[in-house]
Amino acid sequence: METRILDGYRLAVSRKQALQSRVEQLLAAGKKPVIAAILFTEDSGSVLYTDLKREMAESLGIGYQVFSYSLQDEAGQVVEKITELSQDSSVTGIIVQKPWRNLWIQTRGLDAEEGKQQFAQWWESLITAIEPSKDVDGLHPSTLEAIKSGNWQEQGKVLPATCKAVLSLLEEALETENLFATLADRQLKTVILGKSDLLGQPLFALLQANNLNSEIIGSSQLNDRIEQGIALTDADIIVSATGRTKLVTGELIKENSIVIDVGEPQGDVDAASVLGKALVLTPVPGGVGPMTVVSLMENALDLVSA
Repeated sequence: METRILDGYRLAVSRKQALQSRVEQLLAAGKKPVIAAILFTEDSGSVLYTDLKREMAESLGIGYQVFSYSLQDEAGQVVEKITELSQDSSVTGIIVQKPWRNLWIQTRGLDAEEGKQQFAQWWESLITAIEPSKDVDGLHPSTLEAIKSGNWQEQGKVLPATCKAVLSLLEEALETENLFATLADRQLKTVILGKSDLLGQPLFALLQANNLNSEIIGSSQLNDRIEQGIALTDADIIVSATGRTKLVTGELIKENSIVIDVGEPQGDVDAASVLGKALVLTPVPGGVGPMTVVSLMENALDLVSA
């Protein structure tokens, strides 16, 4: 069997073309989308993604302002800027580019366990400072609660860009325009690896809110499954976002499964062993990444249009 590789770059270009007319209509109506991004410059991955997002935004006519900080700066200093941007009527969307947790811990000179707790507190202080109506990346805690309740759209909220990107890729993989109905009709089970607020938690909440067969696990739970002989063989769809290189191998999955690799910077999936066994695979780079960037632009326009 030949595994189908989803080209995120190609799909993103197609989505971008559809956005151009929306931007022109908003500008003609006197509505200028402007995203303000908080960037921590020690994180090379964040710098790269910020450059990609700014490049796409500017090519579409969307403003993209970047405010740079160090990981050693006091949280209060960053919160003050986020609060200022929240009150700025010219800014329509705010994003805090999340740095790699281990880098933050290392920069602060903390041990692993203490660092995890402090990082979580630090991150929450930043995202809760965002005005919810400007939460362009869907990371404010109120957004997750709205997703769990199933009324995020009624509340005028947007999904986290990475989560939205994964949903779009699954629609492409399953060749459907109604993903949730297809998952239900075909009784497909989704297993999510990784519990981050960028993807794991909101994606699981969304699937649960739609009464779909899904499970979210961490790396330790995957080890338990491997010991039990289950591994990931009960999953029709695997979405992995742990940052652990080659965590998902061909021997862990079942034939004809769909594998969405959200790991960075090198991917969670051992592509060599998965090829020929998975029905569909997203590459790293070139899969979820480009779709996340265009999804953020879609979110920016949705907030202005609301």
